[in-house]
Amino acid sequence: MNGSKEPMGGLWAWSEGKLYTLAFTSENRHMDHVTWFPEVGLADYGPEFDKILRGRMLWDWVYEHFVLTFYGVQTLPNIVYNQINTIFNNDSLEVVERPAVDRWIM
Repeated sequence: MNGSKEPMGGLWAWSEGKLYTLAFTSENRHMDHVTWFPEVGLADYGPEFDKILRGRMLWDWVYEHFVLTFYGVQTLPNIVYNQINTIFNNDSLEVVERPAVDRWIM
């Protein structure tokens, strides 16, 4: 890794053309989208929740790359991928994309 700190991960959501992010810390690592969304004004259940493109960016210590999981589409739009990568991956490390089809894979 080129940077001076360990890679960070977190939650992200894309709704109505806006990206929302939550970088994980030791205090908030337990959070998921349902517990986080009310803090940023997004729906935490129902049809409105289901419309939100959302996922996680996590560091895989075994393979030394980020795993970008997402729910809601089979592939991420470039604008979403680029913004997530800019925020969470400032060292330009390898990223593996993984759609979450039936359940979160991690």
